[in-house]
Amino acid sequence: MAKACVFVVDDEPKLGELFASVLRRDGYEVRAFVHPQVMLEAIEAGEQPDVVLADLMMPEINGIELLEVFRKRRLNVPVIIMTAHSSIQTAVEAMRLGAFHYLQKPINLEEMRMLLKKALNLYERDPVREQQRLAEQQAYPISGILGESEAIRQVRQTIEMLRDVPNTIVLIRGETGTGKNLVARTIHHNSTYNAGRFVEINCAALPDNLLEAELFGYEKGAFTDARASKPGLLEVADGGTVFLDEIDSMSLALQAKLLSFLESRTFRRLGGIEDIRVTTRILCATNVNLEQLVAERRFRQDLFYRINVVNLYLPPLREMGRDILLIAQAFVRQFNEELGRSVKGFTPEAEQKLLKHSWPGNVRELRNVLERAMIFTKKTWIDADDLPLQPASVPLALPVSNGIFYFPSGSTLEELEKAYILHTLKHYKASYAEVAQILGISKKTLWEKRKRYNLDKEIAHL
Repeated sequence: MAKACVFVVDDEPKLGELFASVLRRDGYEVRAFVHPQVMLEAIEAGEQPDVVLADLMMPEINGIELLEVFRKRRLNVPVIIMTAHSSIQTAVEAMRLGAFHYLQKPINLEEMRMLLKKALNLYERDPVREQQRLAEQQAYPISGILGESEAIRQVRQTIEMLRDVPNTIVLIRGETGTGKNLVARTIHHNSTYNAGRFVEINCAALPDNLLEAELFGYEKGAFTDARASKPGLLEVADGGTVFLDEIDSMSLALQAKLLSFLESRTFRRLGGIEDIRVTTRILCATNVNLEQLVAERRFRQDLFYRINVVNLYLPPLREMGRDILLIAQAFVRQFNEELGRSVKGFTPEAEQKLLKHSWPGNVRELRNVLERAMIFTKKTWIDADDLPLQPASVPLALPVSNGIFYFPSGSTLEELEKAYILHTLKHYKASYAEVAQILGISKKTLWEKRKRYNLDKEIAHL
């Protein structure tokens, strides 16, 4: 097996050669450079390092400028920055620009060895792994975010820009079913983090103590059932991406711990005493109004500011006009391949039915409707009768007479519940605690229903 190649660049020749001799004894192939430009010329000539150790403060090209060159030339090589204590803040900035990690001078050789192994494990040239990575990247092209509306064009443009700022936190906003997961995966696979793992966790799906253990991991004996140590997802995805869906569900206590990690990029496992440093990228998503949660002190303001660096808004399907047909046709092509069909598209009547539907479940609902239609149709063109769409939801402004609440027949129980909660909020103009008491439910249940029915927009207009 070929030796891993490390390039060391330091304007102090004796220091560079010291690191080089240590690494050669460890079995690495090493080239030491005094001038960064000479190292860049060697790479241009075809030499390919597996890792670069670069001093931060150099007279010709400093570490920050070197990272800029790597970014512009699309050089997918992990760079570890070496820095003095007085330049730690600059080193943190270097990590935001794409550095794999930094080492503080005087260099701890064991820490250097550990970081090198971690970088090599992440970027190792395994042909099978590389082929899999390329296949995943091709499965999530930026052009796969379909739509010609201005909002969707802006989404694609922002993802393209994020290629060059790999450490920036992104907040993806949109209703349930608008494709936040697809956008998160597209960001990951079109960034320098695509060699690492993409890990998704739904913050609403786990109780708070389990969510904390999943994110940060735990040591053996940290709690009753902790029979062995377990790394958390932040650690597992080191060098990759963690996608925190429904981040609004996180408790205030866990929000504080997440904020601490985002500021320092270090954390401790539950029951642990050692700080663990990772270069995991964080993507967040929500389908509720976080600003309102901040105003109600249900979401930390400082965490909101920290995660709201780049804000991506995904419009609901009902606002996308004829983009609905563009997305629907893409699903037809997908299901033709998966189901062995040869459907060409939609009749004019079917197109009108698609355009007029309110799509409360957004793209997810559209996909399910078309999958069902494609399974059962034997036609070349999908007709309106082939589309099993539920009637549009009734208006929420419902008539009230003498205190009696009226609701049209033929509507679902969920529609009734949603409308009645809104009616109660509007009619009594009371606090949530008082409204919960009127409805005969707990404040927690009222909050869960408010989130489930995505009532924030309607509440804002009451």
